[in-house]
Amino acid sequence: MTESSEKIAKVRAYLTQHKLDGIVLNSRANFAWLAGGGDNHVVSQSERGFGALVVTARSAWLLANRIEVDRLHTEEHLTAFTPKTFAWTEPIGDAAIKLIGDKVKAKRFATDDPEIIPLQKLPGDFNDEVRARLCEAEIRRFKGLGRDCAVVIETVARQLNPGDSEHQAEADLAKHLLARGIQPYVLLVAFDERIRRYRHPTPVQNHLRKCAMLVVCGQRNGLIASLTRLVHFGSPAVDLAQRHEKVCEVEAALWKATVPGAAWGKVLQVGIDAYKKAGFAKEWELHHQGGPTGYSGRDFLVTPDEKRKVQDFQAVAWNPSITGTKTEDTFILENGQRTVITACSPEWPSLKIGSGKDQIVRPGILVR
Repeated sequence: MTESSEKIAKVRAYLTQHKLDGIVLNSRANFAWLAGGGDNHVVSQSERGFGALVVTARSAWLLANRIEVDRLHTEEHLTAFTPKTFAWTEPIGDAAIKLIGDKVKAKRFATDDPEIIPLQKLPGDFNDEVRARLCEAEIRRFKGLGRDCAVVIETVARQLNPGDSEHQAEADLAKHLLARGIQPYVLLVAFDERIRRYRHPTPVQNHLRKCAMLVVCGQRNGLIASLTRLVHFGSPAVDLAQRHEKVCEVEAALWKATVPGAAWGKVLQVGIDAYKKAGFAKEWELHHQGGPTGYSGRDFLVTPDEKRKVQDFQAVAWNPSITGTKTEDTFILENGQRTVITACSPEWPSLKIGSGKDQIVRPGILVR
């Protein structure tokens, strides 16, 4: 069974469960998932694609206007889907209703994009029920993406020099990502005082003196890998080094608690307790801590009352922070075991958290 065939079968089980005749998937994330990494984007800054996938109990269609249909069907390898096209002057929502048959039949269809396609919103939790568990082909693609993102961020980190601007670092990250077919989903850069001041430092014309934080969320084949690295010119202050070690201890606690079947809220509570133990009890309130990932930067941000549960073969990216520092990598649970897909190279300095079989190795601060 091909990847798309396997996923079409999962969608049909979802249809049966929710008593639907079909669904229309138009978001870039869901399109990429169902298409086995296919990409329906034209506008890079939009989560909405240019072309939808329609699945019923017996049919699977690619719905796109005449500008896009041939490119999508051919270059995105959508052989499992029958192409259906319409004039570029016609809204895709109208074309979807025509394909379904009429408005009466449309009442038993659902979509992930009800603003554009006049159908009910996907019922239940489509991601948790259908998309969260990665298949073997996705895991292979994800590992390749993670390795490439790690190479990019380390390359740029080693090329930084005092006097460089945050915009220049952003441009260098984007250049190396794009050269590997990776879309810069999120790029954050902060130098010096901006690291302490802002948790989401979008780059500005600020010039590097001593310390840099680089954050990459890179997207390829729909999947998104996230990681953060710190660089310091000259030995970092003792306080910063201690804070970085403490935030890695928080992350290690979150990693160890992330096991299949655990409630996400309970996992977060372990992290909150680790912040308190580290002497930074309130820091978790200053920024979200991350959570499950895959075809979204985060499928949802984990909060203390989150009752959904960790699944095996799910991707995760925690990103704890303590003022002045942060740590982040993406891992996949495979048969309950953690595989870090954005791991740093052996040449990058590392911190060893814990000992023995429970020891977790985390990226340290690169000193240049």
